[in-house]
Amino acid sequence: MKRVLFILPFVLLLSCNPKNDYKTILLKASGTVEIAPNEASIMITASCLNIDIKQAKSCLIDITSNLDNDLRDFGIQKEDILTTNVNLNKQYIWSNNSEVFNGYSASTTTIVRVRDLKILDELYTNLLSNDKLSLGSLTYSHSKMDSINNMAYIKALENANKLADQILTQLPEKNKSILQVSNFEITKGETKPEINNERLEEAQVLSKSNLTINFGNMVAVQQLYVEYKIY
Repeated sequence: MKRVLFILPFVLLLSCNPKNDYKTILLKASGTVEIAPNEASIMITASCLNIDIKQAKSCLIDITSNLDNDLRDFGIQKEDILTTNVNLNKQYIWSNNSEVFNGYSASTTTIVRVRDLKILDELYTNLLSNDKLSLGSLTYSHSKMDSINNMAYIKALENANKLADQILTQLPEKNKSILQVSNFEITKGETKPEINNERLEEAQVLSKSNLTINFGNMVAVQQLYVEYKIY
């Protein structure tokens, strides 16, 4: 039984299967879908510092209440406002070679989902003008991210099939059938020709968006490893 090895970009042609008289090729292919985002998320931290613990708490309650009212004025719904952290800690500063109690630090972190990007510029400016708030990451996304990732997987499989067909033009074998599809690397020992095994982990999206008010297209990239039987 012959053993054949081809090394191509993202391509590995495996040897004959030891239990079956056929050859296999293992391809790595990527699928890309580019789309404009239709929503964004903003991380907002509110904080107060006061020597009196009750005053620190009261200050934080006022800030978060005002923040909630401002967000509602911009049309942000309650279900799109998520408080993720609430902290109350003693704060110390270093003075005269020793730690000195500086007061109680009360803070909370809120994630706000903005479904209408038209208001983002004005909303962000409003938030920046509040010196009691600190803005964290601004992340762009799409409400149908699952569907977009699925499209990227389909494109990856299409690209793998096209590449397999191109390889077959250079080989004696002219036919192919899929043995395995996975989005993590398939090793030679995992080959089980009797099972058409498809294993897909949780999709990951690579976004080109950055921490500015401007936004461009997002890019969803998915990779697949596809093993083919060739004959």
